[in-house]
Amino acid sequence: MNKAITSLVGTLLLALAAPPATAGKLFLSGGAYDDANVDLFVNGLRKATGRDASFTPVITSTANCGTNWATTACPRIAVVTAAKDSYATGLDAFQNDIPATSTTSLKRGYYNLFQTHGFSPKFITAHVDNYGVHASASTPEGQANIAILNQADAVWFVGGDQAKIIRTFLTDTGADSGIAAALRARWANGSGSIVIAGDSAGNHALNVTMHAAGVSYGYLYYGADLPSTPVTGWQTLGDTRDGTTSLRYLENGATMKALGFLPAGILSDTHFDTRSGRLGRLAAALRSLGVQQGFGVDENTGVVVDTSAQTATVYGANKLLIVDTAAASVQTGTYYKVNGLRVSLLTPGDKYNYATKVVTSSKSAIGTPYYSTYYDSSDIFSSLETSKSLTRVVDQTPTTNIGTAPVPAYTSGPTYPSGAPVIKLRFTRDATTKGYYSGGKYTVDKVKVDIY
Repeated sequence: MNKAITSLVGTLLLALAAPPATAGKLFLSGGAYDDANVDLFVNGLRKATGRDASFTPVITSTANCGTNWATTACPRIAVVTAAKDSYATGLDAFQNDIPATSTTSLKRGYYNLFQTHGFSPKFITAHVDNYGVHASASTPEGQANIAILNQADAVWFVGGDQAKIIRTFLTDTGADSGIAAALRARWANGSGSIVIAGDSAGNHALNVTMHAAGVSYGYLYYGADLPSTPVTGWQTLGDTRDGTTSLRYLENGATMKALGFLPAGILSDTHFDTRSGRLGRLAAALRSLGVQQGFGVDENTGVVVDTSAQTATVYGANKLLIVDTAAASVQTGTYYKVNGLRVSLLTPGDKYNYATKVVTSSKSAIGTPYYSTYYDSSDIFSSLETSKSLTRVVDQTPTTNIGTAPVPAYTSGPTYPSGAPVIKLRFTRDATTKGYYSGGKYTVDKVKVDIY
């Protein structure tokens, strides 16, 4: 190879290895947030906008900020309720609180929620029942939405049904609608231009390709085999190959093109360990989509992803789990088996560099283990069992924990066959693993996880 060709190849390799062009920041919320979670909304989302007003909002006030976007000192947030069933439902969720009952507390509507945390909110009208008009760049309704997006410091995609967001923002072919193109243009303007945020379904919609439906055991049982659903199939986003009443439809998942703001090398999942254990679901989805790193954002937790610095910083109340498949090897078998996943667990204040894969924590390194015995879980995909297995393995004398995923059993509907396997997960602390602890919170860095 001559010097000119060698130089050209070297230049191309450097270009491929270079980080993507700078853009705005992302805010990934795992769902089920507490309305009063100041660390999530103020320290995380509001400060990420760079327009953090120099006052502390009164959390009980729904009039902290002016509504005139030309004069308000507050971050201007566009609220997208396209994950809701219709324009009317979305508008109601934006305008109205859900009153407290004898068993539930007051739940703020989005306008009041963001006012309490020092934002000035406006409503994006596009939904599945009006996207032909309200998502267009050629109609007064669409142009009004674009004007809001062009002025916003942050955009918040609410939770609900992620397929409805994609149906609203993308055309039948998966191309950008008028409002999606306007948002993408804002994003492309450079770091600090805008923060794009998503809660639950809104978080999923920020992926390049999103996965949906199903449970951890089902994703593993069906071999990390997720079918692709076109935008036009949004009403049945699931594995429909055996029909919509089948076990595969209920337990496995499917994929769909999403909005593509999250870096292509990362796949985000939500409600990660508080509601149910989704480690198996995310690991299998990573395999299916050929993505190397997964972010499992827990409930009541937010993650600021700075695409310029290539970092993810945790805010809120719970955890971010990071799954790295770079050194993993898939094993042969009738279901998805894999050795050598590296799984980390971060809590508020922790930071992860997804380029260097370095975890940064201010907590104290664990020296002498607190626990003398191992912790084996009999139902690893039930609530909080994955987190407990990870945190125990860095703070116990034994170096291994085993988690068992029993075959799901249901009292009605389709069931797994009698020969369905019991799946196990092995959590191992080795020379690569580090653990930290302070103030009742753990940080876990690179536990080796095998699924077998």
